[in-house]
Amino acid sequence: MPTGPRRARVLFVTFDAGGNFPPVITLGREISSRGHEVTVLGHQQQRAKVEAAGLSFVAYTDPPPWSSAQHRGMLSAVVGYLKMFTTDALVDDAVSAAAGKDVVVVDCMLLPVISALAGRDVPVVALFHTFYAYLDGSFRRAVGVVSRVRGLGVRTTWNATDLRLVVSDRTLDPAGRRSADQQLVWSGPADPAARPHVRQELPLVLASLSTTDFPGQQQTLQNILDAAAEMPIRLVLTTGPAVDPASLKPPPNAQVHQFIPHRDVLPKCSAVVGHGGHSTTVQALAHGLPMLIIPMHPLLDQPMVGKAVATSGAGVVLPKNASPDKISTTLAQVLEDKSYAAAAGVIAERLADGRGTARAADAILDRIR
Repeated sequence: MPTGPRRARVLFVTFDAGGNFPPVITLGREISSRGHEVTVLGHQQQRAKVEAAGLSFVAYTDPPPWSSAQHRGMLSAVVGYLKMFTTDALVDDAVSAAAGKDVVVVDCMLLPVISALAGRDVPVVALFHTFYAYLDGSFRRAVGVVSRVRGLGVRTTWNATDLRLVVSDRTLDPAGRRSADQQLVWSGPADPAARPHVRQELPLVLASLSTTDFPGQQQTLQNILDAAAEMPIRLVLTTGPAVDPASLKPPPNAQVHQFIPHRDVLPKCSAVVGHGGHSTTVQALAHGLPMLIIPMHPLLDQPMVGKAVATSGAGVVLPKNASPDKISTTLAQVLEDKSYAAAAGVIAERLADGRGTARAADAILDRIR
């Protein structure tokens, strides 16, 4: 049955940037399971995942050309992101889709959309899918130059919403220790609950860098495979759509997949090699798994997420050009030194129950007037 007195109509406005999308699916499914009507407005390539989750989907009619899996140079990627964050091309679709809805949840990076919807009859929630410290820090400073030209102050735009919802762990997020703003809420990660651990004969390690293409990513994946070759482990590596599995050369103790649900692998794992993407990181930590983090892009949230994990004692950070020998030595350290698993276990005590999903859904539905 729906939470509250009536069936609500909820709209999520998102776009295809990789790690920003999983929370939309998780929250949309949770809200729908309570008997509410959920629609997602996004890029056409997101349709299949939305509809597979049992949610309604509406595609943008004429968005700027965009795909998170497209091969780009670093400068080209930054320029592309800046255009997407500040384009007016999505506004009319968002305003049209919001008509008749009871609450609209907008990706915090879509500033013109938030500005167009805030102050209308429908409550607006800005959804922050990673550390608020990053989005209010490096992201705000980078986008602010472009957005101010268009008359959009980043903080001013966010502050005009009814709620800023951060689906992250407040203890890990550097901003969580300093905020007393009542309209800024950390729900915890929007991820399913951790599954019980299944012990393996040989340590199983999951390696997954990103579903988004970054320069040098294929070489880093190959370095991870080469690092595992002489280690007494089994490795499962996922490439995502950005790298063709056939382009990699795995050793006998490794399997390479373009996609495999991490949720099915994590309970069997002893450690995770990741890029510092928020979603994979918090899922690994919820399972109490220590991490080796290799950030793929210096301007995104990955270095900050990696630093937070390292500071917690639950992992180690290496540069993306780390050699196979360095990766092998560091991964062995993470596996053998039990202090890393112990620190990850402390974080798992906060995250393993998956209650962040329910808290986030509650916060969204509570904004309905």
